[in-house]
Amino acid sequence: MKKFALATATATALTLAMANAAFAQPTQAPMTLAAGEMTKAKESTSDTWITTKVKADLLTEKGIPGSDIKVETNKGVVSLSSDVAISDSQKATAVAITKKIKGVTAVSADGLMAGGAAKADNIDKSKEATSDTWITTKVKADLVTEKGIPGTDIKVETNKGVVSLSSATPVTESQKATAVAITKKIKGVKAVSADGLKAE
Repeated sequence: MKKFALATATATALTLAMANAAFAQPTQAPMTLAAGEMTKAKESTSDTWITTKVKADLLTEKGIPGSDIKVETNKGVVSLSSDVAISDSQKATAVAITKKIKGVTAVSADGLMAGGAAKADNIDKSKEATSDTWITTKVKADLVTEKGIPGTDIKVETNKGVVSLSSATPVTESQKATAVAITKKIKGVKAVSADGLKAE
């Protein structure tokens, strides 16, 4: 009788141990999945971040027609293209700037029309005309790189130095204040309108 009771107790203990082990596994699996999903989300926004950062750096570089260069990023591979002809040295500069950006794995500049002989003084004049474009790109880049605010969700528009910020998703009051403060620091910004930022 004692042997039977001992065997029953052992069987019960084993069953409980197995049940606990089986129970413990499902709780770990979703956490691993969630971490994987977070990584995927980071990967998908990193291409947006790279594109914005490359555009900003090309626009702020003197001697190259940054506003005429189109930037596309796919899994860290950046493609540069332009509708206007640029010189070989400008092409080399654009590629060098792009390669320095964090997260860039490769640069394709086949779409850049080399062979132009643009003069630096003409480029500076075109930059003045497109200063609103420059401001917009610079603001976007600074918002995307700022931690704690949803930079990729904030839409930026500039008209004669006046920057309008808006978002489809709600932001907190502190995030709104940070976005406005960052925008005000940008060279050429005359005023900031954040009425379009929906605060929570």
